[in-house]
Order: sequence, then C-alpha cells, then structure tokens
Amino acid sequence: MRRPVKLAIILACAVLVGVGAFLLGRVSAPAPHQPSSVVGDYFDGLRVGEAQGRAEGRAIQEGSALPAGDRHAVRDAFDDGYAAGANDSFAGYDGGWTLHVPWLVTLEDGSGQIAYRIAGRTRVLPGVDYYLCPGGHSICHRPQR
Repeated sequence: MRRPVKLAIILACAVLVGVGAFLLGRVSAPAPHQPSSVVGDYFDGLRVGEAQGRAEGRAIQEGSALPAGDRHAVRDAFDDGYAAGANDSFAGYDGGWTLHVPWLVTLEDGSGQIAYRIAGRTRVLPGVDYYLCPGGHSICHRPQR
C-alpha cells in the first residue's frame, strides 16, 4: 500500500476512535446540575462556613491561654453558650416562626453588651405590598392593586 493511503487510513481510524470516546463519555457522564442552584448553593455554603468558622475561632480563642487538658471543657462550655446565645437572639419570638418563608424584621438597640434586639417582625405574604410607614420606624402594608 502506498504511504499516503496508509496515513489516511490511520488518520481516519484515529478520528473514529476520538469520536467514539467522546460519545461514550457523554452517554456515561452524570446529569448536569441546575446552573441556577449552583450560585445559591455556593453562597449558602459560604454563609454556613463563615458562621462555623467564627464560632470555631472564638471557641479556640477562649481556651488558648489554658493548659491543654482544660481546653476541652472550656470549648464545650463555650459551644453551649454560643448555641444558647444564638437561640436567645430570638428572645420574645421563640415560637411562631415559619421556616423557609421571608420575614421583615425590625431591630432596635439592645442593652448592656447586647447590641440588638428584635422590635417587631412581619411575615411577607403574597398579594401584599410592604412599605416603610410614615416616620420610618415600622413596616406598613396594603393589598396589592
């Protein structure tokens, strides 16, 4: 066989193997994720990771000056207090929240070492317009027109 014909046959075989490998890869690949959820998943994970990192860092900071044997007890106490503080941030509103729905929350000054406290909350409902009341310190609402 002549050399150009042999080269053409080898090249055609290589192209067929490449196309076959591509098609096999496409057929066996997992289904793609929804692109719109990737951004949400990323930022949701970022917020969770940031909160965990902040709690972890503060717990380590609290026990860092103690002997190694005492750090575990201090860390456990700090973690318990941190969780209690997070739950107490809803003081006065520890019931009646509906999860996975939007809320408008009004904050006001806290007292002592507490920076904020919840002054009011309004669940966002469909078919309702929300706006800042005159005076600018509370939320007013009316049915949508």
